[in-house]
Amino acid sequence: MPFKPSGPISFPKIKQIFNKEMRSLFRDKKALLTMFLPVLIYPVIMVFFSGFMMLVQSGLEQQVSRVAVAPSVSAGLVDRLIEDDRIEVVPHPREPETALLEKNLEVVVEARQEGAEEVLLLHYHSPTGASERGMNRVRRQVNAYREDLVAAGLADAALAENILTVVTIEDVELSEAGESGSRIMATVLGMVVPFLIMLYAIIGTYTLSADVSAGEKERETLETLFSLPVTRTEIVVGKLMACVAVGMISGLINLLAIFPLLYGIAYQVPDLTISLSPVLLVFLALMLVPVMILTSTLFTGLGLLAHTYQEAQSYGSVLLIVLMLPCYLLLIPDIELTLLTLFIPITNTLLVMREAFLGSYAPGWIAGTLAINLGAASLGIAVVNRWFQSDRVMFGGDGK
Repeated sequence: MPFKPSGPISFPKIKQIFNKEMRSLFRDKKALLTMFLPVLIYPVIMVFFSGFMMLVQSGLEQQVSRVAVAPSVSAGLVDRLIEDDRIEVVPHPREPETALLEKNLEVVVEARQEGAEEVLLLHYHSPTGASERGMNRVRRQVNAYREDLVAAGLADAALAENILTVVTIEDVELSEAGESGSRIMATVLGMVVPFLIMLYAIIGTYTLSADVSAGEKERETLETLFSLPVTRTEIVVGKLMACVAVGMISGLINLLAIFPLLYGIAYQVPDLTISLSPVLLVFLALMLVPVMILTSTLFTGLGLLAHTYQEAQSYGSVLLIVLMLPCYLLLIPDIELTLLTLFIPITNTLLVMREAFLGSYAPGWIAGTLAINLGAASLGIAVVNRWFQSDRVMFGGDGK
């Protein structure tokens, strides 16, 4: 097929190519299911797991811990353990370790005297959740018993209780994320949510790219498309725009599906300072665009090297695994934006999105991330466009 010079790009023609690919997508029920599945899944997950966790937690709190107490333990501590409704005091077994391992007991309390000091030995099996909970309950009662003894000793000596408070420690937290639990929750959400958005967005581009490249070759519709009064560059741009649009739609649908879950978590944790606003939504969409262009060029270019749609899907699945590697870098503890991570296209976007999700926008890092990703995307567009101009790649011929 003769080479058709590019000439000036006609955006109306690009729009026609774009509309053609989008109509083809919306006729594919499997692709639509892949895109809209998060809308169905996340509300179910939110309702099911919230109810399930509340039910399980309530049941665990009501369970009674069986605590064996040795005869050497002081009567005052035994009385405190008996008064706890969630502790059942049972006789001390002959083989306490065996009883703990066989889950016949949760905790074994023993004592020995070292001069005037009573040393308590609390035996438990930490891998067992029930034993861990029993240990915490016993420890609370032991601490209360110790405070009673100290208070009684000070009273006998006619001393004030604050005499033991030589140094007082006050924590001054500079983070705006509040308490430790809230900070951990915010950090986890800041990693998981951008990761899921990026994952579904990349899968969205993967869904369409094989069809616009190898699918066209397999159906032998490229000849008809090239016979139209459009340049190959316009065809490339139109097809890539469709892939980018699908990736964006998939990622944003995923984000919109997650938002109710995030609001529910934010309501349950008042100190959770995560930024949930329309500005965040626009920012995430803006940061996704260069990555979607890059992944679209990679998947489409790989599809051009395949001869059938199935072959393109196989190649694309391998590339999808490779593209997941920079996504997983986000899950590394304490990873931050540096000059090294700035030059890793997908990772830099995820790190910027994470900081924005936590309410921090760094203009310098954002500009650098956009520049790196747009540069990589432009290189990908140039390569795919060059392959589209080659009859050897498009049709497997000799190019004459």
